[in-house]
Amino acid sequence: MINRLHVVLHRPIYPRNVGMCARAIGNMGAGRLIIVGRDEPLGDESKQGAAHAQEILANATFYKDLQAFYTNEKDGVRIALSGKDARLKAPDLLPELLQTELSREDHRLHNADVPVYLFFGTEDDGLSAEEMELCHFVCRLPTYTEINSLNLSHAVLLALYIVRTALESGTKPRVEADLGDVAYPQSLIQEWLEALGFSLASPRINIEKTLNRILLGRAPTTEELRTLNNVLQQTVRRLKAKSNL
Repeated sequence: MINRLHVVLHRPIYPRNVGMCARAIGNMGAGRLIIVGRDEPLGDESKQGAAHAQEILANATFYKDLQAFYTNEKDGVRIALSGKDARLKAPDLLPELLQTELSREDHRLHNADVPVYLFFGTEDDGLSAEEMELCHFVCRLPTYTEINSLNLSHAVLLALYIVRTALESGTKPRVEADLGDVAYPQSLIQEWLEALGFSLASPRINIEKTLNRILLGRAPTTEELRTLNNVLQQTVRRLKAKSNL
């Protein structure tokens, strides 16, 4: 069972769909169901949709918003599933993206201790640009006709199958050096930019968001994240020391 593979539903509308997503997780032997932006309980319709996956539904993790998710979840590889890409490029097909990324020997997908989060948006509108902001990749699922939209639970089932197949058939997991848990340094980047004098308040041109897109675009390895942390910390210390002179 690939317990490292988790499904994140952001603001799901229909309880029955949530239950059917739990069932898909059970079918594929994946990890947890994580629900963001929707309160408990989900009601009887979700239980009906879950069928034999009641335990997965009952053990779902709920977060008030995405900030709570990023604060509480372990840093991992985050893949947004969407027919559109807020980064102004055509979304990659999920199978092709995985093939490309798994060809890199140092990719964190090879590390069995690194979780993989698959993000799905609300049924009506999908994921917004803001919701995709801190995902490493934006991908679309393959379809073969002009009917290219999928029911939420069908999308979850297909994505889980594709990712699980890729992880199990790709290169054997590479064991990385024990560098400890190194998360993406979001707050440190903010402190660094503010120390440099950049304004992070602009909703249109925001250097922090631009850096996130660049740095997260290739899913940095643990060693790269540690190096980035060290560079940022040293720069912030020197800038603060200089400003106190």
